[in-house]
Amino acid sequence: MEKLSAFTLTFYFLCLFILGITFILILATLNSRKRTLLDIQKKELAFESTLNKVQLKSIEDERRKLGSILHDDLGQLLTLIHMQLSELKKNDRDNSSLKMIEDLCNTASERCSSISKMLFPASLIRLGFIEGLHELISDIQHATGIHIVFEHDNFDLSDDRSSNLFRIFQELLNNTLKHAKASKVVIRINQTDRGICVNYSDNGIGLNKKSNIDGLGATTIKTRLHILRGEIIASNEENQGFKMSFIMPHGED
Repeated sequence: MEKLSAFTLTFYFLCLFILGITFILILATLNSRKRTLLDIQKKELAFESTLNKVQLKSIEDERRKLGSILHDDLGQLLTLIHMQLSELKKNDRDNSSLKMIEDLCNTASERCSSISKMLFPASLIRLGFIEGLHELISDIQHATGIHIVFEHDNFDLSDDRSSNLFRIFQELLNNTLKHAKASKVVIRINQTDRGICVNYSDNGIGLNKKSNIDGLGATTIKTRLHILRGEIIASNEENQGFKMSFIMPHGED
């Protein structure tokens, strides 16, 4: 009996040992698969981020080309037409047809300039992000009458970062104009130890309970913030306007 008990105990211990080894191997396999999946997810996110950068850069390049064509080629052509019409009017001041053509030419020139700025404002490259945003704000205030407070620190950004940040503000202001019914917008951009901190708010109707940031068509904002490695914190209170804050770290993308 004692020999049987010793054999039984040895058998039990051996079984437990084998089960323990098997359990450890299963855990190691699961951990290995988990690490593999995480590596795959990281590679997919990195690929998606790179793809987004390439796509957005391609779009910006095309916008810049179109904006340049409208401003430099078509804009100059309209200016020359206007000058020729002015010369014709000197010799025939009573010709109402010439006056009408001149007015149409002026309208076409203004629209050409507006579309050119919308596609890619020249001041963004020529004078930098802050001046480009100042120009956008000035145009919106002139066209809509909405009051926009713009407070900022001075800082430098690369062309790509300037472009992405500028498009974010275009989207935010566009959302306010289309949805918020606001009379005032406040934009504050400050330098912090963590990076460039942006606070945007309007005094519009806010978001209802069924709405969220995605409901405002902010996919572009999130995509560009992801490229800028920005951290977004949105606070939307019902009937208290729209508020959004995010931090964009210093350095290159």
